Amino acid sequence: MTFASLDDRVLMTLAGIAYGDPGSIATFLAEAEPTAGWDLVWLAAPPDPPVNFAYLARDPSGGAAVLAIRGTYPDPFSSAYWDDGAEDSPFGDMMAWPSAPGAAISAGTARALATLLALTDASGTTLEAAVAALPAGCALTVTGHSLGGTLAPVLALHLAESDRHRVPAATSYAGMTPGNQAFAALFGPGTSLDGRVRRVFNTLDTVSYGWDRVLETHSFYEPAPRGGPVVAAMLLVTQARLTAGGYDFAPVGEAVALDGVLRPPSVSCELVAYVLENLHQHMPDTYLALLGAPPLPFSIGFGTQVVPRSHPAAARPLSPHPPVVYVAPGAG
Repeated sequence: MTFASLDDRVLMTLAGIAYGDPGSIATFLAEAEPTAGWDLVWLAAPPDPPVNFAYLARDPSGGAAVLAIRGTYPDPFSSAYWDDGAEDSPFGDMMAWPSAPGAAISAGTARALATLLALTDASGTTLEAAVAALPAGCALTVTGHSLGGTLAPVLALHLAESDRHRVPAATSYAGMTPGNQAFAALFGPGTSLDGRVRRVFNTLDTVSYGWDRVLETHSFYEPAPRGGPVVAAMLLVTQARLTAGGYDFAPVGEAVALDGVLRPPSVSCELVAYVLENLHQHMPDTYLALLGAPPLPFSIGFGTQVVPRSHPAAARPLSPHPPVVYVAPGAG
């Protein structure tokens, strides 16, 4: 069975907006051109620290809803960033998926799923209750970028197994592999999610090659910036640990490749230039540009939480600088 997904420009915008100030999500939905007219249905009350976050929105016709999961909290000065980093990690014990013997997901993914399911809005409504309250004819898609992209198909599978009357679709952006081959088979032929799950990735985004194709990112940027021996050693060690651990990670859903565009190095240090290019290729706005969509209503920078486009910090190049946490729209 195939599934006609929503426009990628809409879905990636919704995924990117999940990084925004929770109190401004409704405003961002109205400001972003692809999501104009979308209504906020459910908004998680972000915990402190805000390790995981999601919201639910419906299109103007009311016939489609999207559950958007935020990726890694983009402020390395917050403990939430490091907690999310642990959820991104492939290492540690694999956790069995209850409905399928042999199927397993990473410990970090399992922890993140449990955290998502525990989220409630200001009135105490859980994520699953909000989904259950959607009209019967409303088609649901789960989406997310980065860590949110890793979690999107996992949450979609959980929802499909919890309510057989509403089988969601899932589209991930820049996500990583959440589980092993047996887990990936739960999205394949003969399953309820067959043809309903898509994995969209920038061909120059190293994150989206974890954790099944790690070594393919070696000498990724030709002719430059090259990561050098430090990056080569890190990749080899990572692959060795994955192989020794027998994790058997496998991608989920239909692969949709976006041809990445390499930028000339902006700094002279090879390793720093490599890191900055990695960050650029992974950013939500880069994915939106590859999809032909406008940038988000706010800016995300390294060491920075989201700031409005009008804020001076938004004009700075992607480089380390002190954090600005959820600067409100209109603030100087």
